[in-house]
Amino acid sequence: MGQSITTYIEDLFKYLKDYESDYSTFEAEAFFQTYNGVCAVFQALREQRDKAVEVDRVFLEKIKQRPLNSSDLRQLTVQIIISFFESVADTDGQSNRAYMYCREFRNVKRDVAYFETFLMPLLTREGSLNNNFKLNHFFLKEIGRFIRTFGSSSAKEVNFEDFKGMPVYQKLLTLHMRRAELGDGVANDRDSLEHHMRNTGVFDKLKHEGSLPESYLREWNYLIEESFMDRLKESLSEAWGKLKGFFSSFNYVRLALAQRYSGYMFYGLIMVLFILLAFLVPKKWMSYSQSRLAEFEQRVEETMDATGR
Repeated sequence: MGQSITTYIEDLFKYLKDYESDYSTFEAEAFFQTYNGVCAVFQALREQRDKAVEVDRVFLEKIKQRPLNSSDLRQLTVQIIISFFESVADTDGQSNRAYMYCREFRNVKRDVAYFETFLMPLLTREGSLNNNFKLNHFFLKEIGRFIRTFGSSSAKEVNFEDFKGMPVYQKLLTLHMRRAELGDGVANDRDSLEHHMRNTGVFDKLKHEGSLPESYLREWNYLIEESFMDRLKESLSEAWGKLKGFFSSFNYVRLALAQRYSGYMFYGLIMVLFILLAFLVPKKWMSYSQSRLAEFEQRVEETMDATGR
């Protein structure tokens, strides 16, 4: 296995060189397969310490060949994969030389904090990764996977006010983390934060922050694409369903109206309804009267024409 993983590592750094020297020759799918092939053996290396030390040596040799900041792809790839390697494979501190070398270039030493405060802004800046959305999405998932595995906080705890105060890169990471924890269909849950933000236009505002946020929101189906009439029908249907449920039991209605907020809402709606009727009924009656008058006048004219008067 040692020879196999060494070959994978060499291929991985070859793809980084291709990206930096001639992007048109860079093969994203092959890069993904190679990256995943390297990561796949990390768990086994926990028990094979000699091979883990050798892999660490190869990593360090390849990493030192070029500056880490040669490209955004090199920074993201090296810092993420070497952090996984150290966290998963290094059990005795004998195979962490490559990790310690990379760590010296970080302005934040803790892995999760570094991912959140440096790698995410790097990933989401304008034009990152040559605007390759597949590459961007791949690394967003890798960052999220590392944080979920080795971090302590949960995106489930984020509320509406917390989300609104976040920078764009943190919003995208939070949305991805919540999808990973709560499922891809979280926005369809009427009680979810995502459903509320989609219906209140938060995502519509977020998409104007740049092409990348819009791409993610479309990828996750978080944007409302139907027409105004479709949204109106959906809202009226939802309101009608709640109203029918409200009046399904007389005892429930009586109990609900005894509550101050529910009572205010109910009587307020009744007042609004009567006010609307007070305007609409006379208007409709006037329109009907004018229509009937116009018909009567037309008949009179036709009768006069017919009698020659």
